[in-house]
Amino acid sequence: MKTPLFLSLLPLFLMSCGGPSGDKEKAHLKNNRVVDIELEVEEKGELDPIANQGAIKGGSISTWQGSFPKSLNMFLDYNRFSIQVCELLFEPMAELHSEENRFIGVLADKWDVSEDQMQFTFHIHPKAKWSDGKDITAEDVVFYYDTIMNPKNLTSLFRVHYKYIERPEALDQKTVRVKAKTKHWSNFQTATTLVALPKHDMEGKNFNKINFDIPVVSGPYQIDKVQKGRSIALKRRGDWWGRVKKYSLGKYNFDHILFKSMDDQTKTLEYLKKGDLDLYPIYSSKIWAIQTDFPAVQKGWVVRQNIFNHEPKSFQGMAINLRKDKFKDRRVRLALAHLLNRKLMNDKFMYNEYYLLNSYFPDLYPELLNPKTPLIQFDSDKARELFSQAGWKVNQMGKLEKDGQVFKINFMHHSPDLRHINRYKEDLESVGIEVSIETLSYSTIQKRIDNHDFDLHWRNWGAVRLRDPEALWSSKEAHEVSTNNIAGLENAEVDALIEKQKTEMDINKRNEILREIDAILVKEIPYVLMWGAPSARLLYWNKFGTPKYVLDKFNQEEEVTTYWFVDPAKEKKLQQAIAAGQTLPKEPGKVIYP
Repeated sequence: MKTPLFLSLLPLFLMSCGGPSGDKEKAHLKNNRVVDIELEVEEKGELDPIANQGAIKGGSISTWQGSFPKSLNMFLDYNRFSIQVCELLFEPMAELHSEENRFIGVLADKWDVSEDQMQFTFHIHPKAKWSDGKDITAEDVVFYYDTIMNPKNLTSLFRVHYKYIERPEALDQKTVRVKAKTKHWSNFQTATTLVALPKHDMEGKNFNKINFDIPVVSGPYQIDKVQKGRSIALKRRGDWWGRVKKYSLGKYNFDHILFKSMDDQTKTLEYLKKGDLDLYPIYSSKIWAIQTDFPAVQKGWVVRQNIFNHEPKSFQGMAINLRKDKFKDRRVRLALAHLLNRKLMNDKFMYNEYYLLNSYFPDLYPELLNPKTPLIQFDSDKARELFSQAGWKVNQMGKLEKDGQVFKINFMHHSPDLRHINRYKEDLESVGIEVSIETLSYSTIQKRIDNHDFDLHWRNWGAVRLRDPEALWSSKEAHEVSTNNIAGLENAEVDALIEKQKTEMDINKRNEILREIDAILVKEIPYVLMWGAPSARLLYWNKFGTPKYVLDKFNQEEEVTTYWFVDPAKEKKLQQAIAAGQTLPKEPGKVIYP
């Protein structure tokens, strides 16, 4: 976003209140306006109900994105940063509608589904073109599939995704057919995720080395500037073919998007205060609770908001390695759950910003809590009783012992913040468990997890709107290297429900099956469940136009680049208020998507 203009006679005031400053990375965007070529919008189709039809094209936004990625090619390096960027560069066949669980075309103008729902024929939009002007063709979709499935490429995560479909077939220049291998409700969804990659540009190149130099794209943005370790700047394409679609109106408004990389979240807050960032999504409850009531917020120049929408919620917790004998007894796992003092941690470390989990699918229930399942409370006496029932007795050294073996737990952690782990360590040791903590690199930890070399491991999972539980909970995944079934759960009842869910086309009935799976998981305790965040927490300078409820229905701040825009009237009022030292009317601190 363009930095607000300030009067030179107010430097001391601006330094004291934290007003926007002249950041060099933002300065080069200021006067570099994108000029759109003329395109006629189609009469057919529908508007995106989230998009503000009064949105104005232009300006820029700078936002925080955490650690700098090793690649912007999300097919090689699948992380939040690369996903955010890559999804603005390339487009899939179709995507879920912004408010309803149905698909709407992106690259595909239309499609046909066979009666048995095993074959899908996509018709690529006749006006779909690459940024170099060449047509996007069915061969580009086939090239994408071949690239992903090539075992020489570091794309194994995506190869798992496409195991249910055959190699796509190009029927003609703009028509591609996809056949499913087996009956599964997600077959069509899988087919819609097929992307077009520019065969004429990428063929013959080493895909594993396509990281930051991506010149030919199909999406609304292209890479403008990369400062490795610091930032990524994207520029809106004035020639983007997608503007012909009615569903695109009011979207992709910023001429420039600047993603800044910083590991220190407190330092990031200072950048926001100075105006070197326009938007800062806050993931630290401590920062949110005690560091965000600064003068610019008090004066209404910076908006501080909690956004509650319908974003799919998953779970986080300590995965218990069920492959190890000491964890096979459910009573031991329940005892470990009773020793995690979640309420104390939420009070002491997280300022009561989180809800405690009693489900692996919390958003399937009102208030994110399963009404049929009581919360597991901290109870060290109960834990001691459970260990005793499982045959673990306290020896003369005060350690839990069984068959001559002392009960030991090792934690691996890559963050310097060990408050939660250390608190859990104290309570585990209080009942006689010997605990060690290793601080390792993320890559080292992941390698050990991939090879099942761990005791308990803290993992936070994301969620999607249409869920397939197979990868996380199927027995056949339990002993695979690099499996998502980290705990190694093997349960015949869960397997049967997974198989039942595969062929159920009704999403409501599939969710009922997920609730049945959830009841088994809660009983089996493959994880020591922890907590979840109920809302998105945002700080941003008060100069943006937004959707009615600030964010869209199902996503967090990643869709800001899709729906927000610079509001010239609000920007002018902000500049005037800062120059005069006046307050602005405050935006609501809490926004709830009904």
